[in-house]
Amino acid sequence: MPGKLRVATIGAVGHIGYVLDGMQQDIGSVLVAAARTEPNERLEPVLNSDVARRDQPKVYDDYRRMLDEARPDIACVCMRYFRNAEGCTEAAQRGIHVICEKPIATELEDLYRLRDVVRKAGVRLTAMFGMRYEPHVLAAKKAVADGVIGEPLLAFGQKSYKFGTRPDWYKDRKTFGGTIPWVAIHAIDYVRFVTGLEYATVAAMHANKAHPDYPGLEDCGALLLGLSNGGQAVISFDYLRPECANTHGDDRLRVAGSQGIVEARLADDFCEVITQRQAHRELRHEGKLNLFLDVAAELRGQGKCLIGPEESFRVTEVALKAREAADTGRIIVL
Repeated sequence: MPGKLRVATIGAVGHIGYVLDGMQQDIGSVLVAAARTEPNERLEPVLNSDVARRDQPKVYDDYRRMLDEARPDIACVCMRYFRNAEGCTEAAQRGIHVICEKPIATELEDLYRLRDVVRKAGVRLTAMFGMRYEPHVLAAKKAVADGVIGEPLLAFGQKSYKFGTRPDWYKDRKTFGGTIPWVAIHAIDYVRFVTGLEYATVAAMHANKAHPDYPGLEDCGALLLGLSNGGQAVISFDYLRPECANTHGDDRLRVAGSQGIVEARLADDFCEVITQRQAHRELRHEGKLNLFLDVAAELRGQGKCLIGPEESFRVTEVALKAREAADTGRIIVL
């Protein structure tokens, strides 16, 4: 792709910093435009960034008009979660590559429609599964891929956050989408990424117990997933982390294999492996650490991004079916 990568943002909800931080490091990209997705939407996370001060993007109140006029190479979609699929579809139909906040859809019908559009258009779509780029997740991935722990048989993922202050639209399942597609999806992704295994079945439970003013937001829950090799994965998620804790989140990963165990505690900046031959060894990994730079490199023909379109669709599908399993009390075949 010759010349500079032209980037436009749609909305400013969620982890838009993945893109802005990467663009700040990338002199081969330019932020050409930014669009609001609803009246009076605050775009300060974009417009107050170093990238915006550098590139002076044009601001639009109609993101479709922006896509037609600015003709970016990449659209960064960060809308209210239930509208992400809409924004991604509009961009893909115009032949524009997409980096989107997760979940890329909150309903399966919208997800499958988006998948069809992306495949037909031949564009790249990358969901913001940014935890893949954490050094300790990459270290655990390498240990499993190298056979250090043998065959992965049991995995545990933990997502625990402070509740903090949440916008009113988190109160409604329709606009929020549920805590499994918003929070647990990270662990659904990194367990799958690290083990290299597909999910076969899912059972789940979730509830709102500590935040009754937010009935559409589940503040505790757990998933039990069958792995394609006959093993199991357990994923817990909650909004119960005390406000006095020294980090906002407590994210963990543990994979037990036939020959050892690898464990990562991301809040503690720690990853270790214990095997039949070695009692303890701390792991480090120096790898690709920014999602936008990874996408940009692939578009320039300089490598393959860690998060492909099909993975973005599959992980989102698993999250939405896990939410269905929790809502209905059924075990769902994936």
